[in-house]
Amino acid sequence: MSIDAHNRDNRPSGESADTGTGTVRPLRPRSAPDSAPDSSPAAARLLEMTARETDQWRAEARSEAAAIVAGAREEAARLVQAARTESERLVTSAQEKASETVNDARVEAYRVREKSTAARKRNEEEIAQLEQLATQHRAQLRSHLTKMLDEVDTAGDDKS
Repeated sequence: MSIDAHNRDNRPSGESADTGTGTVRPLRPRSAPDSAPDSSPAAARLLEMTARETDQWRAEARSEAAAIVAGAREEAARLVQAARTESERLVTSAQEKASETVNDARVEAYRVREKSTAARKRNEEEIAQLEQLATQHRAQLRSHLTKMLDEVDTAGDDKS
């Protein structure tokens, strides 16, 4: 509602009236005196000024919108660059960690292989010693049994 909404009767003729619906309609002149000067040039000049101001506001709005868009693009570019930098850092870190893990696994595998080889070598040496001991025991037992059989044979020959 306009400031003069309560004062409708005091409006000069030709002013617009607010209908309350957001639309403005011109009021009919009450009584135009025949001697009143023509207000068309003043209205045209007012329209020209309004058009100029509207164009200026549009230009300012476009300029402001362009500045906002440019700022948003710059911010987006910074965010994209920051994300790329962070992803590269994470990838590098993951690669280093993976490399370290693989290296640790290789070291552990080498250690286990060496331990297994040493244990196998000890076991093979022990088996060889046991086989040698078994061969010696077999030879001693054979020698002992041969002696005993010879004694039994000689004792059987002596009794006959």
